[in-house]
Amino acid sequence: MTGEFQRILYRQDGDDPQVFFYVPGDPGPELMGGSPAASMVATGGGGFLQLGVHWDVSQVELNQMQDYLRRQFPELHGPPQLRPESLAVDAVNLALQMPDGTTSILGTTRSSGYTPFTALFNLSLDAARFAQAGSALQGREKVLTVSYQISGRSVLSCTAIIAGDVRPDVEELDPTAEIEACLAQVESALKAGRLKLEISGDKVSDDLRARTTSSAKDRAAGVLQRMLTGPGADLDTAHLLASATLSEVCPVKLVREADVGRWFSGRKPATILVAGSSSSATRSDATVNRTYKLGFDPADLPIAYVEVSSGNSKQAFKPPAFGPVTLAVDSNKPVTVTSHYTDGGPPYQTQLSPADEPILMPKHLGFCLVSFDGSRRKREGAQRMKLQVKYSPEGNGSEDQHTIQWAFGDWTDSWYVTARASNLAGVIEYSWQETAADGTVTDHPAVKTKEAEIKI
Repeated sequence: MTGEFQRILYRQDGDDPQVFFYVPGDPGPELMGGSPAASMVATGGGGFLQLGVHWDVSQVELNQMQDYLRRQFPELHGPPQLRPESLAVDAVNLALQMPDGTTSILGTTRSSGYTPFTALFNLSLDAARFAQAGSALQGREKVLTVSYQISGRSVLSCTAIIAGDVRPDVEELDPTAEIEACLAQVESALKAGRLKLEISGDKVSDDLRARTTSSAKDRAAGVLQRMLTGPGADLDTAHLLASATLSEVCPVKLVREADVGRWFSGRKPATILVAGSSSSATRSDATVNRTYKLGFDPADLPIAYVEVSSGNSKQAFKPPAFGPVTLAVDSNKPVTVTSHYTDGGPPYQTQLSPADEPILMPKHLGFCLVSFDGSRRKREGAQRMKLQVKYSPEGNGSEDQHTIQWAFGDWTDSWYVTARASNLAGVIEYSWQETAADGTVTDHPAVKTKEAEIKI
């Protein structure tokens, strides 16, 4: 059973009627103080647009849908169990329609890989696009559209039922007939109309339909063979009923979109600030609120806290959540990122442009990813490998040692070293012991490299 409630799609689980899987409706805005998290900063030749969006179902909507499903399915013995479908967001697009009717994609970004699938646009626009986008943030509809490109999987089922009176077929066949003869008789009965074939299943592939039909015919042949000597053989009529149900998993593409202008309809319009424009710059130090977040899981990294600052504004990512922070960014000054560590070493500082995407990655925090790939050794017959790796920084980074053991899996490994730089800024020294298929053990001497990606 499938349906829709307030643009939220749902389907009832075929194995457990209490469970309903759902797909969220249209995207919505990230909110700050009850208003959409959007800002615009005008410059001499256009300006910057920042817009935060998400795609999710609120708890209020989930509660309302539970009440709706209880009314729709009174046979349920308890509250419906709501579970999100297994979906992935491939991309989030922001499209702008110009006054002449032409539409273009202003920007494409990735969302977080989990609900509420938050995405943040931080775009530089020319004067014409900046003005048109600004009208949407003042409440004008059918101008600016955000769309989520979604992929998932769907299980489709096909059922074939064969039924009819096969008394003439029972009389025609020898009581000792093999299954092949019974199958041929089923085909003959279907052509003659004594048996009827009904197939159900919307949007299934021709291959699944053919396989399901073949399976139903095989089962019908088995039933017919049993009827040759069974209790139905001496009846005036012999009713045959056989069915088969098969399923297939199919890729599903889905688009969910929303009109950004509607988010501002009836709300306070977004403020458009002016920065660096000699013609109208009454505030050359104009600021705009921007939400910064970490674009990775910091759980295994030695981070005490991270500060972001612009002018006199300062915010900090703090454990344990290291959640997003909103910073008042001075459009004429860089954003400073200062990382503090739990390993006792000095902090690391770097700067970003106010127009840079406000997503901090490990390199912004002074970490460098080191990766080892031993798949070639595995292909050449090695059964086991053990590596000893040492990182020696050339600057303020922290020494690190790492042990790798390979026997199963894909023979790759990676981890972050605290380089306190945007690159490796040091030397990787490694040695390894290799066990061949015949049990021979070979110790390889140490190798030094300044590369962070190492293939053995």
